[in-house]
Amino acid sequence: MKDFDSAAWKADKNACKGDRARLAPEFEKIRNEMVEKKEYVVRNVLGKPDKENLLERSQRIYYYYIEAGDQCQDASKLSDANRLEVRINSLGKVSEVNYSHPEKLKKPE
Repeated sequence: MKDFDSAAWKADKNACKGDRARLAPEFEKIRNEMVEKKEYVVRNVLGKPDKENLLERSQRIYYYYIEAGDQCQDASKLSDANRLEVRINSLGKVSEVNYSHPEKLKKPE
C-alpha cells in the first residue's frame, strides 16, 4: 500500500474536493490487499470513515465517499454518491471491500 497517496485521500473528507475520485483507480490496485487486514490498518491508510454503520455481533461497515454528492451539503445523511464500503467482522478484520456503485468507477490503467 506504499504507492497509494493516503494523505491526499484523508484530506478529502466526504470526497468534496475531488481528490478521492482521482485516487479511486489507484485504490483499486490495493483494494484486495485490504481484505483480512486489521481495522487499524484501514484507518491508517484511509483515515476516519465518513460514515459508520454498526451491525449485529460487533460487525461494522465504514463508508468512504469517492465522489461529491449530497454529503457535501449535509454530512449528517448517508448520500447516494458512490462510496467505498469496508465491512469489518467481529474480530476486527476486514471481510469485504466494495463500492456502492461499482459501475461508475474508472478501471485502473
